[in-house]
Amino acid sequence: MPRLSEIFGDRKLKKVEKKEEKETKTTDLRGIEGIEYEEDILSSKDFLEFGITYIKPMTIRNESDIQKITKELNDGNIVLGNVTPIAERDPGELRRLIEQLKGICKGIGGDIVGIGDSRILVTPANIRIYREK
Repeated sequence: MPRLSEIFGDRKLKKVEKKEEKETKTTDLRGIEGIEYEEDILSSKDFLEFGITYIKPMTIRNESDIQKITKELNDGNIVLGNVTPIAERDPGELRRLIEQLKGICKGIGGDIVGIGDSRILVTPANIRIYREK
């Protein structure tokens, strides 16, 4: 799945090498094999690759805010955008910026949806928005 930095070339990506899977069995003093506790496996740094996902509220006023949204998506965060200022000022620019966000979401495998008349929800690649049919 492509990341935003690959699409836009914002920064160089570090290649992540996959580590060989660790054995989950340990040996105690008596030579009896034991199994690691789930807490030990879940607390390892390798398991928590992406960290915490935040929902970040933002007000969208101009095109520079779109760049901030793409950075948040690249970091794996969800953006709840308020489009009221730009909708009141120039509805045509709002349509253009929404189309730009749709293209970004399509490029990274994310999702975007309007919530009412004044908010949008933009998600990164690992999160989908449910829509009733």
